[in-house]
Amino acid sequence: MIMIATVLRVDSGSLLVRDMKTGDEVLVHFRNADRFNVGDRIRIFYNGQMTFSIPPQITAISIQKIQGGEAQSDEMRAVVLRKSRRSLLVRDMQNNMQIRVNYPYAYHFCVGQQIVVRYETIRLSEPAEVEATDIRPIC
Repeated sequence: MIMIATVLRVDSGSLLVRDMKTGDEVLVHFRNADRFNVGDRIRIFYNGQMTFSIPPQITAISIQKIQGGEAQSDEMRAVVLRKSRRSLLVRDMQNNMQIRVNYPYAYHFCVGQQIVVRYETIRLSEPAEVEATDIRPIC
């Protein structure tokens, strides 16, 4: 699962964040939490399990800082694992997660090829899913 959030508090081994989708505060356990700052916008990858405590708690698999205007248009470096006519299953090279990429010209790419995917939104499905606005091969 993926959560987009704003950092509210940084502690040793955890972050208190505000989930941008729900507005809820969530305590995120993460070993390298101290590399983030209050106010950072982040993308949290986690296994989907959340406690019923107040605030709810999750354990992050990885966290990416969202840069500047990245929320409107994001890029991902990935390797193609499987393809069909209109979609690709890729492995994000930064966080090692599998993501389905929907793209009208997906059939142009090859299994094993490294690509840069530009997209605007992430659907919280299993695997995560994006609608690509552009895909470029990495040469």
